[in-house]
Order: sequence, then C-alpha cells, then structure tokens
Amino acid sequence: MEKTISKQKYSTNELIPVGIYLHIPFCTTKCGYCDFNAYANLDYLVPDYTSSLIKEIKLWKKSLSNHSVKSIFFGGGTPSLTSITDLNHIIATIFATFNVSSDVEFTLEANPTELTEEHLHKMRELGINRLSMGVQSMNPKELQLLERSHSPEQVINVIKAARKVGFNNLNLDLIYGLISQNLLPWKETVEEILEYHPEHLSCYALTIEPGTPLYYRVEKGLLPEPNPDIAAEQYEWTRKRLDDAEYIQYEISNWSKKNYQCIHNLIYWRNKDYLGIGAGAHSYFNGKRFANIDAPNRYIELVNNSYTEWENKKHIVMKQITSDETPDLATTQSDTAILGLRLIEGINFDDYKKRFDVDISQLYSKAISKHLKTGLLEKTETSLKLSSKGLLLANELFVDLLPDNESHLINKLGD
Repeated sequence: MEKTISKQKYSTNELIPVGIYLHIPFCTTKCGYCDFNAYANLDYLVPDYTSSLIKEIKLWKKSLSNHSVKSIFFGGGTPSLTSITDLNHIIATIFATFNVSSDVEFTLEANPTELTEEHLHKMRELGINRLSMGVQSMNPKELQLLERSHSPEQVINVIKAARKVGFNNLNLDLIYGLISQNLLPWKETVEEILEYHPEHLSCYALTIEPGTPLYYRVEKGLLPEPNPDIAAEQYEWTRKRLDDAEYIQYEISNWSKKNYQCIHNLIYWRNKDYLGIGAGAHSYFNGKRFANIDAPNRYIELVNNSYTEWENKKHIVMKQITSDETPDLATTQSDTAILGLRLIEGINFDDYKKRFDVDISQLYSKAISKHLKTGLLEKTETSLKLSSKGLLLANELFVDLLPDNESHLINKLGD
C-alpha cells in the first residue's frame, strides 16, 4: 500500500515544534518479554537499512520545512549497536534536512553490553546529549529470567564511563512486578541505582505480551503469572522512595530530577506532532496517524521505490507507509484526554478548551462524574488529574473516555 502525504500549508512563519523518532530494529538477541519490532541475526541488512533510513529522512524535507525539531530519539531494537560511522551519516542528514532546534534533546537507547568509554565519547561528539539505558534489574537471577545479557557490574561501569565523557542526562529503565519477585529485591535494585544519581528513571510493570516466549512459558505453566498485588505494592513504595530522593513524578511510570523530564515523551503524552522514521515506526503528523511496514527487508525495498512527484511538487509518495488514518474530532479529543491524564499534572481545563473549543468537564461529564466518585480522578480549579488510586487503575478510567469503546490507544500505551 502506498500513501501520498500532502505538503502542509501554514498561514504563519512561526515554526511548529515536532519530535523525530528513528527506529533501529536490530538486536544481538531478543529478550523473552519483548514484543517490540526488533530482530536478531539480521546484521547483514544494516548497511542497506542505514541507506534507506537516510533516504526516508530526505523524503520528509518538504513536509517539515515549517517545523522545528525539538527532540530526536533513536529507539529500537538496540540503537547502540549502530556504528559511529553510520550514526554520523544519519545525524548529519537530519541536521542538513530539517530545522533542528539549538537546544534539541537528543536521545539514544542503549544496552550496557555495547557501550565502551570510547564509543560513548564518540556519541557525545556527534551531539547525542541524553542516554537511555535498559537496565531492568540489578539482580543477576532476574536478568537471567528476562534473558538480558548484561550484568549489574556492566551497568555500573557504563554509568561511570558515561559520566566521564560528559553525559549529564541519563535515563535508566527498570522493570518491577517480575515473576516471583517480592518487594525486597525490587527495593535493592532501586536503592543501588539511586547511588549513581541518574537524572531520569522509567519504572514499568512487567507485562506478559501475547506472542512472546515469556507468554508461552506462562501459558504452559512453566512459570507463574506475575502477582498484581505485589506489583502495586512495589509501585507505591517506588513513588514514596523516589519522592524522598527528590525525583519528580511527572507521568505514571516516569520520574526525573528538576528540569530533566523527557521532552520527546512529553510530545507523545500531549498528543503533539511526531514523525517516526524506520521499519515499524509510527507517526502522528499533520492530523494523521500512520505507520511504516515492520519488516526491515521490505522497508528497505519500499523506501527505495518511494519518490517525489516532480510534475506536482505538492506531495511525495511514501511506499513504506502501510497503514494510515485521519482520526475524527471525537477520537482526537479522546486521545488527548487519555494521554494527558497519564501526566501527573493532568489536563489543564483552559489548554483543552483552547485546543478543542469545548469544556472537557462537559464533554466527558458522565465519565468524570463516575470516577470522581470511584476515587480515580481528582478535580482542581484548573485541572483534572488521576488520583493516587487512579495511577494504579488508570485503564479502568481510560476505557470510559474512548469513543465507541475503541481500545486502540490503551492497547498501544500498555501500562
């Protein structure tokens, strides 16, 4: 399926903020719990994939001519497997093609096993200023359960090396609610990580995703299911402990030191424009949601067959885009409400009315009234937000905000 993306017209010279996501789908091994669009043993595709990624960036030049790139995010997969030479080519193309903000947040996801001090130093030289590392646990047995190939010692070594070469914005991903994990080992992981003062922490509950090896092991009775009550206890402890450590919780699963919130993810949660580039990358841009084909080999083929219609320069043909939709007003209002409520600050009444010319309290009066009574919501003079109880049971509320009970956004967000 090929898609035509029209060139957007604006009545103002002001540049519109946008985030850029680049998907690197390659991994050394794929973890048993992972359902991301990632592949092991496809290293032979890397040169052609890099070339295709660069071509897709260039294809978007006209469409982003009125935009300012506020964040660049390399995700995966394992972007840190990408060679410095390839990263240099990709990054140089981004800066040559788009209007990149002088204070752009520039994140690269990484695994501890691939990062040497020399590699980290060269990444900093390329302008990458935020490192996001998949730690998950500091317990060797838990890492083995998750099929992670790194050790706690490697995590510590990479943190020290990253600090040495100048990374002063470090995010660490952690997973709680693991199978047979009680509160104590989770506490030990968090306490050990806090010794190294990361600027940002993302703490997610383990979800057993259909189609993953971990799902089949649980389904066959080889492993027990995670205990949701213990996960809730771990989450509540985490909120208090990180508050004591002077981290600000600004989203259901995310904490940061002051002024270190993830700009890129805030674009998602505020339902603003972002462009996904690469195999399986998703976008919300110019009022449309669309996604590239998942398979890296087909992505390469289709990008190379995409083109600009030179006889009519108003649009380009993107063959790698295999699904798209233009959400109607009700869906956009719902998406913005659900995503906004993930933020601890919640939804500002004035901001929502300015965007949609409607009072959110009237638009969702039934759901809001219901969940003020259930205790999942709190209402202030200026905003609507999740309560402490609502942070644990958010999906029960989100379902009531969906148009026609569609659950696409909740499924995509997960926990």
